[in-house]
Amino acid sequence: MRKSPGTDERTKQLDRIRAVYAEYARDGGRGRLWDLSNRGYARFRGESQRAIAHLVAAELPGGGRVLDVGCGTGELAEAVHQLRPDVDWTGVDLLREAIELAMAAHPWASWLHSTADELPFREDGFDAAIASTLFSSLPSEPLAAAVASEIARVLKRHGALVWYDLRYGNPASRAVHGVSSRDIMRLFPGWELHLRSMTLMPPLARRLGVLTPVLYPVLSSLPPLRSHLIGRLYPPAPR
Repeated sequence: MRKSPGTDERTKQLDRIRAVYAEYARDGGRGRLWDLSNRGYARFRGESQRAIAHLVAAELPGGGRVLDVGCGTGELAEAVHQLRPDVDWTGVDLLREAIELAMAAHPWASWLHSTADELPFREDGFDAAIASTLFSSLPSEPLAAAVASEIARVLKRHGALVWYDLRYGNPASRAVHGVSSRDIMRLFPGWELHLRSMTLMPPLARRLGVLTPVLYPVLSSLPPLRSHLIGRLYPPAPR
């Protein structure tokens, strides 16, 4: 198991992530970026959540345990629950306030306030895990490696990690960075990757307005304009 950065450095990095989200909460302009009344952004958000939910559901035809790492307020839980109500859902997040909102909105699931690099679960406990826009928010490679190691530890050998994350950096935000296929292979050495690009770049999507139904599918059909990678990662077969 790969270790997190030293205690002091780890604390600084986790505090940095908390500070970023606290700034998001204070910044009215940032809140407008996630406004679902914006037709283009709503199309982007709906497309990504449906795709993630269907990948999870396809991995668990007979039910099973799912761990959403960096679950936020738990929106993905509801999307998956609509498809597979028999799934046993657990979400963890660094932000206590996000977990409290998830608990209130989705009381049928389990929610824990926890860091992703020290997950409070036994080995091989989950049939599937989700990392949705998680690794692009981690500020260092050692922390990312520690999180990847923990996901690998708690995931069953025949399980799957459902991935959705930025493949490009965001010039407007230094708090996030792109995660390429090569980066993923380095974080999960020996894993089998099934990834594709999807979802139109949010800055473009937000500008589409009433033309969203026409322009979104046309623009998102162009690979360079797709901002994220989505798919499934499978652990190496036991030797």
